[in-house]
Amino acid sequence: MSGAESLLCSASAVNAGEPLAGTAPEAVGWLAIEQHGPFGRDALTQSHFPRELAGRLLALLDGSGIRPALIRPVGRHADRHGTTPSRRVYLASSKPGNVGLVSTEFQDPTKLLDLDLDAFRAGDLANALPGATAHDNPVLLVCSHSKRDVCCALKGRPLASALAADTRYRGLVWETSHLGGHRFAPTAVQLPHGWVHGRLDVDSATAVLDAALRPCPEVPLGMARGRSAFPAAAQAADLAVRSAMNISGIDATDVSHRDGDTWDVCVENTVAAVVSVASVDLATSRLESCGRQPTIGRVFKTTIL
Repeated sequence: MSGAESLLCSASAVNAGEPLAGTAPEAVGWLAIEQHGPFGRDALTQSHFPRELAGRLLALLDGSGIRPALIRPVGRHADRHGTTPSRRVYLASSKPGNVGLVSTEFQDPTKLLDLDLDAFRAGDLANALPGATAHDNPVLLVCSHSKRDVCCALKGRPLASALAADTRYRGLVWETSHLGGHRFAPTAVQLPHGWVHGRLDVDSATAVLDAALRPCPEVPLGMARGRSAFPAAAQAADLAVRSAMNISGIDATDVSHRDGDTWDVCVENTVAAVVSVASVDLATSRLESCGRQPTIGRVFKTTIL
């Protein structure tokens, strides 16, 4: 590892042995909106997306559990100060047993205010946004948000470019704004299931896409951070049971809180395991973000009871 690379938060987290489990952002659904050009630190309000509309959209989504993201085609993003002529929009429901993905395309972004949040949260995507239709294949959104952290650009963009160059994945790979956890870069979310992965390379990202594209979709666990529909501790419990029981079905498990720090992990509506999840200090300090001082992070320790 070069001296320059050792200063990156992603390298620091690897050196500290920080685990991936339980680090996915929490969202029961995702709203991915195409927007060309550069992203500022807060992509939705600091890009060429209409700022006043961004504020209204954020207010609409506040407390809904739906996470907005800006997406753009893979490649260079010169600031031509132009508008995005026609926007692709994806709506994903990521709750186990109620997974779906629809998409639509329009020129007028104010149509986003026609969102029916009750339908969206219920997974009734056909009625969540007028004109949206079922999208048959999963998509992979790779974080390339350099204004949030340099690791996302240095590691996310080359990964997205390599995947997009593969004709098997044409139209399935996008760059996205901040996913959280840039110290785990390259990081990506697979929609509609909401599985978030980190420390990806071309081989592991290809495995994520290939597994999601199977007739009976699966999820590789090696680089999984967790499923966004679950709280952080539940993500860790889910991954512990999946690893112990060799469960790869992408929608095979659900998690519910039992009491205290214990969680029930269910398979086919039957409790398969009870897991204790404790939050403990990471043994070694690491950079949470590039340019910050090292800190001792909190990680999850799981015990299957």
